[in-house]
Amino acid sequence: MNKAKISIALMLIIIGVVGRFVLVSYVGIPNFEIITVLALIAGIYLGGVYMIIVPLAIIFLSDLVIGNNYIFIFTWTAFMFIGLFGFLSNRIQNSKFKIQNSVRLALLSSIFFYLYTNFGWWLMSGMYEYTLPGLIRCYYMAIPFFRNNLMGNLIFVPVGIYVASRVVCWIENKNCNLSKWKIKLKTK
Repeated sequence: MNKAKISIALMLIIIGVVGRFVLVSYVGIPNFEIITVLALIAGIYLGGVYMIIVPLAIIFLSDLVIGNNYIFIFTWTAFMFIGLFGFLSNRIQNSKFKIQNSVRLALLSSIFFYLYTNFGWWLMSGMYEYTLPGLIRCYYMAIPFFRNNLMGNLIFVPVGIYVASRVVCWIENKNCNLSKWKIKLKTK
């Protein structure tokens, strides 16, 4: 295994655990989290087993203190899939990330997490009837959590991927062109 990748993975895990504690303890907005961006970064820049190990380690270690519930299998695997999204996106984009691409990843990750984990809640919680109307009600009742998750991902994912790309350029000592990150604002 590559020592640099192991070091970066450990750093992402530490950032994730500390960040999760800070967000839960001081911000307190349900589903406003940084695990998504760290899973995406692991998928984009580390690939391989790291896209799975990084989010799982963050969740496992922080859940030891914060706790979880019986749908943890859905939340944990959701973040594994999100790491895979980062990995696949990197292959498709050919390592040329732009702000628009990171926003798309944030949207995709939020929508996937919402649909997947709330299906798990409907399936395992017993709170809703096991019918199509019951599933729809479950999704409807989870909209505030989706909004919080989407808000966090639209902030953390573009910023996190941008910072990670700068760090990678610095580590590799490349002349990084910042123009690909410019956002064109419409002027009147």
